[in-house]
Amino acid sequence: MTDPLRALLAEHAAARGRRVVTAAHPAAGAAGIEMYARGGNAFDAALAACFVETVALPMKCGLAGDVVALARRAGGDWRALASIGAGPAALAAGATLERLGPRSVGVPGAPDGYAALHAAATLPLEALTAPAVRLARDGIAWTRVAVGYVEESRALLEQHNPGGCVYLPDGRVPTVGELRYAEGLARLLERYAALGSALFDEEEGERVAAAVRSRGGFLSCEDLRARPARWLAPARVDLGGRTMIATPRPTHGPALLDAVRRAVVAGVAPLEAALQARAAQRAAGRAALDEGTSVVTAADDAGNAVVVVHSNSFPRFGSGVVLEDGLVLSNRPGRGFDLAAPPGAANAPAAGRVPFTTLHAWALPGGDVSFAGATPGGVNQMPWNLQTVLRVLAGEAPGDVVTAPRWALDEQDRLSLEGDAAVPAGVREYATLEPMSLRSVAQVLRLGEGGLPEAAADPRTGAVAYGLP
Repeated sequence: MTDPLRALLAEHAAARGRRVVTAAHPAAGAAGIEMYARGGNAFDAALAACFVETVALPMKCGLAGDVVALARRAGGDWRALASIGAGPAALAAGATLERLGPRSVGVPGAPDGYAALHAAATLPLEALTAPAVRLARDGIAWTRVAVGYVEESRALLEQHNPGGCVYLPDGRVPTVGELRYAEGLARLLERYAALGSALFDEEEGERVAAAVRSRGGFLSCEDLRARPARWLAPARVDLGGRTMIATPRPTHGPALLDAVRRAVVAGVAPLEAALQARAAQRAAGRAALDEGTSVVTAADDAGNAVVVVHSNSFPRFGSGVVLEDGLVLSNRPGRGFDLAAPPGAANAPAAGRVPFTTLHAWALPGGDVSFAGATPGGVNQMPWNLQTVLRVLAGEAPGDVVTAPRWALDEQDRLSLEGDAAVPAGVREYATLEPMSLRSVAQVLRLGEGGLPEAAADPRTGAVAYGLP
């Protein structure tokens, strides 16, 4: 890619204003701007964007998924939110998890997670869900990226939805530009606006549990009444005069901090730092492989800032079980737990135990300027966040950071490089990809004390950054 073209991409990837928002879909970013225009703050904008993504990107996130966040209220300190469902009660009675399908389905963390974030918002849930409800009823066009996800998941959707699946209309993969109507999701979002964290306590929970059990799973109505959202102190590391924070366990934030420390303090090359941190994760039984994930960020000039990572887990469409209304059921327990671990291991399946997750967000608090961000990417969330953070620490502008050439590691630690990325020293074996072809969707906030917030979103799969004066 030529330097002028990359510079143009970087310029369009960033936005500055009194209020900024980033999201993985343009309609989600527009919903955030709409909430700002109605007088909302960064939390309002982020939540509205999240709700639209549950309609626009149901293969990645939704009301049956999980939420992880790093947030700062005006004048306050950064806090971490983890709303991840624990292992179902049936595990204590001998039930066995599987990676995919009805026996992988977990307790949703999203309803309670969104509600926890809403405590810092100013607008009612009815207003925040309205853009998503409107989009679901008016229809949303299938994008190239979304159609690609359906193509990759077709066998999974057919296997676990023998009666048909709304994301395979008439049994076929939809075409780019075709409108998808989601009346069922619109009604579910309206129910959420009314019930909040209690969405799955009664009628909706009975419907979900019945669907899972009819297909051979074991999720119960009692499981679905859990309230998993927890506000936690962030994990932190000293980088030699600069503190970095991240969401703590059970997220992979500590692994990111480990990798950044190795690179910055110990002087280890970035690729090797990522490999060493990943090896330490595996030794502790913490490796997870989530990929069905999306990110939203928002900040305002009052000092509110939030990074939300919400996910249906692996790989796309979560467990592969989809209800008639289009609700995708997550497989966090089936994918997040180490199913081969001995019972006493930290990440072995257990009733009431929260599985580890690759989801995480990070921040670099500072006296004059702070940064925060996250990315989806499954096994590459930590390596991609590492590359982002190192570029931020090197002083690069947010737009340049998110559009820079990237490298990736697969589950076996094999390296792939975008064609214009530098080959790490000493590396001989790697796959070369087209520039801007990795599914990195890094999003970064730059928060200046007394200056306008700036946001940037990686355009590789259509993410956007918007700002209001």
